[in-house]
Amino acid sequence: MADDKSKTKQDRKLVSSEEPYEVAAFARKYGIPPSEAQTIIKRYGPSRKKLDAHMAARG
Repeated sequence: MADDKSKTKQDRKLVSSEEPYEVAAFARKYGIPPSEAQTIIKRYGPSRKKLDAHMAARG
């Protein structure tokens, strides 16, 4: 059975909320330097829920 070629491209913007953030993606989403994103991720962990909550509280 052949693979369905119509399903090979995925929208990379759609990521599960359970997936951890990568530094570059987090920095890009919030418009912060990668060094700042890395510091925040080290402090709070890579959980999307925690990091999004932190950034929301930050203002």
